[in-house]
Amino acid sequence: MIKNIKNLFFTLVAVFLTATSCFAFSLRETTLKFVQISDSHISERENTSFKMLSQSKNFLKDAIEQINKEEAIDFVMFTGDMVDEPYYDSYRDFWMLLYELKYPVLMTLGNHDAHFEDSKNEDSVSVEEVVKLISDCNPNQKQNKSYWSVGLRGNFHIIALDLRTDKISSNGYISEEQLKFLDKELNENKDKVVLIFEHHPVLEPFQSDSHKVLNAQDYFDVLNKYTNPIAIFSGHYHTTKITRLDNIIHVSSPSLVTYPNAFRIVNITNYRDRTIFDFYFKETKLKEAQAEAKANTIAAATFAGVEKDRNTTIEGTGLGLAITKQLIELMGGKILVHTVYGEGSKFTVVINQSIEKTPVIVEPKTEIKTTLDLKDKKILILGFSTTGIA
Repeated sequence: MIKNIKNLFFTLVAVFLTATSCFAFSLRETTLKFVQISDSHISERENTSFKMLSQSKNFLKDAIEQINKEEAIDFVMFTGDMVDEPYYDSYRDFWMLLYELKYPVLMTLGNHDAHFEDSKNEDSVSVEEVVKLISDCNPNQKQNKSYWSVGLRGNFHIIALDLRTDKISSNGYISEEQLKFLDKELNENKDKVVLIFEHHPVLEPFQSDSHKVLNAQDYFDVLNKYTNPIAIFSGHYHTTKITRLDNIIHVSSPSLVTYPNAFRIVNITNYRDRTIFDFYFKETKLKEAQAEAKANTIAAATFAGVEKDRNTTIEGTGLGLAITKQLIELMGGKILVHTVYGEGSKFTVVINQSIEKTPVIVEPKTEIKTTLDLKDKKILILGFSTTGIA
């Protein structure tokens, strides 16, 4: 009987969201505007030492009210830990709050969103059950796996990854299956701006052996094969940090349920020769609850980040590296990139060159002087700057 009631509730949720939040991106071909919310941890539990769980629903409700006042949002992405404990009741409360959101919703899973193989009980939900819940309730996300991709209008492509481990842990791990999936998706979308969403950041915003992705270098080895603009959005660390490595921007976003109790609005403009990322930091309007969260947080400034991690504009890679790669490939060569965080990037150019066994003697020719007419001609000048942006 209880299970039937649950099924009826989530069926009603699906009908409601289909009617109120049809997934139809705008017709703007060169811009994309979306919201990233992370670690809402919806719960009925009391506060922990740093998580304001008793206010978790109010924080999400406030965020939804702020988002609804924004214009032309293409979608709202939840990057994991939507609920604090993986129970149907928690997901019921989460979906009830989404009733009021007028924009399309997408989701990736965090380590709190489904039980692990060694932590399941009769009331908790598995990964497969959560994926089915999302598919049944969310008309915008009908995938049958916890990782997926979708192409958007214009030159934008989304990849969502699931970096949770099989056993109970806060660490992340990208499976061999998902590494192949990521490589395939990036290879098929080399001419697009690729946005990767995941809960566990492949690049740590600060060091934490208990939260890091255990095989992060395998992930980087795939990323380093591609030169198109890529942005990776994550949560998990409850902190505010933006780091750029070559053509990739790593965005770690704060938690709704811990200080600074905030979310991000991101606007991307894709020009022919560059991509502009505008980041906007939106704090909760529940100031008393936020003040309490701050008082309970050690090193609050670390989680809030500095201004360049909150509100900033970043110009993505331009033509330089992409043109270099194309020219090298035209000559039958290839360019290899290997990045190790904290050490830097190594670029290796390989071009096959034959060696003549018999010396070639070139007879001197009469010097010919001519004038080059450059009127109304376009000239491409490639250079390098101290910032590394060409």
